[in-house]
Order: sequence, then structure tokens, then C-alpha cells
Amino acid sequence: MPEISVIIPVYNVENYLEKCMDSVCNQSFGDIEIICVNDGSTDGSLDILKEYGQKDNRIEIIDQKNQGLGAARNIGLKHAHARYVCFLDSDDYLDTTALEKLHFNASSNDSDMVLFKFQTFDDNENVHNRSVEFKIDEIFGDIDYSDFTFTYRDVKKHVMNTAFSACLKLYKKDFLDSFDDFHFPENLSFEDIPFHVKVMLRASRMSFVNESLYFYRSNQDSILNSTANASDIFENIDMVEDFLKENGYYSELENEFIFFKIAQILLYRISKQPEDYFNRAREEFLKISIKDETKMKKYALNGYNRVINSPTYSDYISDYNKRKNKKSSSPKTSKFSKSLRFLKSLKF
Repeated sequence: MPEISVIIPVYNVENYLEKCMDSVCNQSFGDIEIICVNDGSTDGSLDILKEYGQKDNRIEIIDQKNQGLGAARNIGLKHAHARYVCFLDSDDYLDTTALEKLHFNASSNDSDMVLFKFQTFDDNENVHNRSVEFKIDEIFGDIDYSDFTFTYRDVKKHVMNTAFSACLKLYKKDFLDSFDDFHFPENLSFEDIPFHVKVMLRASRMSFVNESLYFYRSNQDSILNSTANASDIFENIDMVEDFLKENGYYSELENEFIFFKIAQILLYRISKQPEDYFNRAREEFLKISIKDETKMKKYALNGYNRVINSPTYSDYISDYNKRKNKKSSSPKTSKFSKSLRFLKSLKF
């Protein structure tokens, strides 16, 4: 039985796949299995996988009709036999020491899940600043993370308001197998969100590697995808709320959830179906009761108020354009605007 299963969903990424596969096949930690789920690619991705499979017997290729990222990851999980599991998107890549460092940390801490940092880049290899990631070191400081574990109660802000991507954790397989609902929603964008919340809340021992071990590609396609499927965010939010209430977490995390709901809805307010999205956003915001505005970040509170104070989409967009023009005349760009541009470039 290998120590780590690396699950790689693959869909039409022939221009990026070799870099991804090289980063896994050339890891300094070699006791791995590499499960590649070709999700109905129509380009040369499957041929590339077969070439790698002929050279490396650790690679297992599962070829299926297109079912989406969530389904591909679920299939990969069913085929995983290792002690630990991690996910890698096929247009991204790993630091060549990533699995060695994560495995050491997980083993030394006997943790259910290891969190780590990432670096974003674009097709021109330009490195981007990260506004959302696991900043565990800012909570606990400069300590020996190879001998340190924590739970969600120690890092509450990371449960619902951080990098949701399943790719930014190493999971103990027994931990994932211990709950029937540890799977990804299918036929739904932003499928990482409910999975992330569940594993964060249920892990009895989490640990952390204070290094950027994952390289995350941001590109125009991911921006278009997030705006085209913007309405899926409402279903994900409902799933998170239902989980919190059904499992007794809601009262403890109500403030974090309200901020999560407002922030996520605001991210996609300029979408492919803006008026319908605005109407749904306003409907959801009117259900929210903010008990303590001092615990709400200013940008979220302002965005929330602008939506509920705009009776129609045309009223909202008129106000939005006025503020946008006013900001464009100022040399200073707000921190939230920078964060918004970054978040909308991400695939999760």
C-alpha cells in the first residue's frame, strides 16, 4: 500500500498537463500512487496521460465521460488506496519536495489533515500576491509545526473565510473514510466549499506546513467560469448552512457564517445573469440579521447595505458605477478591490 494517493482530475489541459505530471512524478517522496481521472477530454490530454503511464507504473488512468470536477474527484477517492490523499488540479503543479514535507508533518503529528500555503501564477509565469490563504503562522507564530496540532476552534476564521480549495490539504484516508458525506457535490461549481467546511470542522487534529508548496494557475478561463456559474454559490451556501445547523455548529459559528454568506455572494454580483443574480442576492441578504456590526468587516457590511438599499438592479448598478468612477479618479485602489480581482481569478 503506498503512503500517498495523488488524485488528478484531467479535462482539456494538454498545454499544461506535462508540467503538472512532471511535478508529481519527480517528487522527492516516491512512495505514491498517481490516480489520473480523464474526465472526457476532447484534446490530447488522454494521450499525454498514456505516455506518462507507460513510463511510470505508479500512474493509474481512469477514463470516463465528462461528469465535472466533483465527480472526477469522487471517482479518484474511490480508487485511492494509500494512507494519505491529496488533490492536484491538472493545470497546476507541486513543489518537488511537497509530498515529502507534507508526509513528514502528517506522520509526526498524527494529524487528520495538513494545511499549507500556495503561490499563484498566470500563463506568463507572473507571480501574484495571495490575499486568501492559510495564515496559520499569524495565529500561532514562529513555532515548530512538526510537533503542533490544533482544531477549528483555534482557527475559526479559516473555517469559512479562507482558501477553500481541496488541493491545499493533505488528508488522512481513514479520516475521510470515517464520514459518509465526505464527497464533492456533483454538477455544481464551487464544489470545494462544503467539502472544506466539513473536513475543517470534523478534523480532531490539524497541522500546518508554513511553506508555499502548491502552484496555482489563475487565468481568464477561470474568471469566465466563475461568472457564468455564479448562481451555484447560493446552493453551496445553503449546503453549508444546513450542515452547520444539522450538526450543532451554527450557534457557535453564526458570525463567521454570516460574513461567509455576504462575502461569497458579493464576489459574483457582476455575473453573466446580473439582474437575476442581484434579485436572489437581495432576497438572501434580507434574510440576514446582523447582531453585531462591529464583528463584520467593513467591505462586507458596506456591500450588504448597498444591496438591500437598492430596490432594483438598475438602482444598484447606477450606484455601483458612480462609486467605480469616483474610485477610478483616485490613485489609490482599495484593498477589497485588489482582493476581489484576485478571488475572481481563482478556480475554487
